[in-house]
Amino acid sequence: MSDFRVRTGNGTEIPLLAVVDLEYAPGLKRINRRERFRAAVISSSVRNDASNNIMKDLDENFFPEWEKEFPGVKRGAIGQAQGEAEFLQEVISLYLVAFFAMYALIAIAFKSYFEPLLIMTAIPFAFMGAVFGHLIFGSVITLFSYFGIAAAAGVVVNDNLVLLDYVNRLRAKGMAPLEALVEGGVARFRPILITSVTTFVGLIPIMAERSTQAQFLKPAVISLAFGVTFALFVTLFLVPSLYAIGIDVERRMSRIWLGIKRFFRPSYQPGE
Repeated sequence: MSDFRVRTGNGTEIPLLAVVDLEYAPGLKRINRRERFRAAVISSSVRNDASNNIMKDLDENFFPEWEKEFPGVKRGAIGQAQGEAEFLQEVISLYLVAFFAMYALIAIAFKSYFEPLLIMTAIPFAFMGAVFGHLIFGSVITLFSYFGIAAAAGVVVNDNLVLLDYVNRLRAKGMAPLEALVEGGVARFRPILITSVTTFVGLIPIMAERSTQAQFLKPAVISLAFGVTFALFVTLFLVPSLYAIGIDVERRMSRIWLGIKRFFRPSYQPGE
């Protein structure tokens, strides 16, 4: 730039620096637009386990003040962040469809509207177990974590099906509801316990693996292992308790309905 010369009006050439002062500043090579708005893209390459912490820190400490300073500017996620957000929305909608189909199939099989809800009660607790598992291992919830949660939900639903199906069979044979519940819980305790324990023990080698190849599978494995283990106690204790409460509610509703029928029954009967 120091050798650059310019021609003046009288035809002489002088150095550019003799007549101007140069100042270096960043400039735009091109104007990007997204959805018909002028846009600027800020990107970086970080580790998978650090991206969530960075975004959390930005959302809590940087963006609130930034939005106050520039109220007319909108921000959004593109690239991997946008793909993860879209994938999460699709997964949630597919989960809702799967849960509805699961409820419908169980309701048809058990001929009840209450028992499918009772069987699916353990699904939220499987999610809670997956969250606790990630906290124990210091891992973040990723896309693969939701696959593990779905697998854990299937296992715990099967455990509840095994328990309540046996209880209903005992009741069909003439056993009292509470006696059938106690007998079913004792008879199905060992299969449910062994299923959950063997699932957790079988996944320990992958959870303890430190190689790079196993890291992307660990979120799914942690969700499955801890989701099944956490929901085990729900199947053994909470589900039978809710079933017993349902029996009491059914008895009270039957008594109320019989009282209403007797109240509205006419005192005079034809033929008396």
